[in-house]
Amino acid sequence: MKSSSSSSSGAMPILLNYLAKGFVILFALPVLGVWVAGSLICAIIAPIAGLLRTFGVSAIGMGLTPSYSVPVFLSLPFSLVLAFLLLLSFYYTRRLLLLSLSFIK
Repeated sequence: MKSSSSSSSGAMPILLNYLAKGFVILFALPVLGVWVAGSLICAIIAPIAGLLRTFGVSAIGMGLTPSYSVPVFLSLPFSLVLAFLLLLSFYYTRRLLLLSLSFIK
């Protein structure tokens, strides 16, 4: 006959597993999903904005700080570097999102 202490210690890992899955469902999935979508959209928009600013659209501002703006001739290279970083963020966040989904299953 098993003692009650061994049955409660067996229930603890199961409870922690359910709590971890609940945390992933409630917090990690929405945050990662929004991050993936936002980084992909911004990675598409950034080179377009850099190209437009390079060819004279003054409505597009690229400021590093409130007092310093990226020079116009560096708009396209700056936007390409930014798009590359955003694509890296999209790739690795998507991998983490897929890993989180496989953890829930």
